Amino acid sequence: MYGNLAIVEMGFSLLLFLSAWLAVRQGTRLRNSGTAERLHRKARKLLSLTGWLTLPALVVFFCIGTMMASLPSLFWEDRLLLNAPLIGAPLLAVWFTTVPMLWQLRKTSRSSGGPLNGAMKSHLCSRLFILPYQATALGAATSFYCTLVSPVPYDPLKVVAPLTVYVLVMAGLWLKYERRLSKLREWLRTHPEAGAGDASAQSMQDRHA
Repeated sequence: MYGNLAIVEMGFSLLLFLSAWLAVRQGTRLRNSGTAERLHRKARKLLSLTGWLTLPALVVFFCIGTMMASLPSLFWEDRLLLNAPLIGAPLLAVWFTTVPMLWQLRKTSRSSGGPLNGAMKSHLCSRLFILPYQATALGAATSFYCTLVSPVPYDPLKVVAPLTVYVLVMAGLWLKYERRLSKLREWLRTHPEAGAGDASAQSMQDRHA
């Protein structure tokens, strides 16, 4: 039984990685929408994809729950303490940070016409807009790798390397978005007319950042 559950878990972890990576690509393309109308359509597609990528994560959690209900703790303790947070924490960040920002962008773009204004661009460059999708993809890949290469229970020497890579990549991405956001804020200060007309959206982005 454990073997079957582990195979299903790894398969849907891989599916989650692919879905999250597709969401990353779609999210980064939102910056190149050009007009508010195109941004509105693309934001709707990304919201739909967010709902779909949640399904593989739920299957992974179901597998872990089934192991907890039917197998000794030796088989599921590591998954509960490592795999579940690697997948669950980024997914919660998607739903509680990125999804509200997407809804705000859809609302703003529906009532605005023409090219993207400074407030919309500021939303799209927020470190908490794409980063949760990237963390979800990386967490799913790390979970898959740990399950694949390590025996039961997990060998600390075999999981420390992928966890270290995970932490370093996430730190690098955070710093990357920090630099990008700083450059955008500087540009908006020197071009105040670009961000005019949507102060409320700008304030919301600052709270998320």
